[in-house]
Amino acid sequence: MKHKRTSLTIVAAAVVLTTTAGAAWYTTLDTPAGDGPPTVAHGLCLPATDTDEDRAGYARTIALVTVDRSVEYREESADPGGALVSAVTVAAPLKGAPPKQMTIGQSVLREVGGGYARTKATYLPLEPGHQYVVGIVPDSEYGDGWVWFATAADTDPAAATARWTRAVDRQIAPHPDPACTDVIVTLAPAG
Repeated sequence: MKHKRTSLTIVAAAVVLTTTAGAAWYTTLDTPAGDGPPTVAHGLCLPATDTDEDRAGYARTIALVTVDRSVEYREESADPGGALVSAVTVAAPLKGAPPKQMTIGQSVLREVGGGYARTKATYLPLEPGHQYVVGIVPDSEYGDGWVWFATAADTDPAAATARWTRAVDRQIAPHPDPACTDVIVTLAPAG
């Protein structure tokens, strides 16, 4: 039987935006081709992201960057939000060996009237002309990667750099969030 995969983000942007204690997960439902109800639900836990050290351990690259421009906004599904792709210049690499110029994507929620929602202090939407420390994971679909975290660095780049240098020095290898468990549930047919 052919299945099409229907992706549902159970908690909008929780995949990346969760910074409070608690589990973050991503759920998909497999539905039969046609109009039938879902037959299987998959829940996948994400790595713990409660501390700077957790975030530093998961990010492949961390750098102090200046945002040169917004390249594009991609509305990728019917789910709220989309992907903002930005061109940045690396002012100081803190982990890894990033190129001097990068193109990176990040999940954002558009606000009514323009702009993007600032939902978490550790996942700010990248705005041209501003500096951030960003953690990036590989994702060639967006150029040089996907933003795992983005913190402000405009007011004190030295303090922001020191914060993340300390986190890199004490980074914790990716590990499952203890409050979450991977699950696969086969749903009973209605009837």
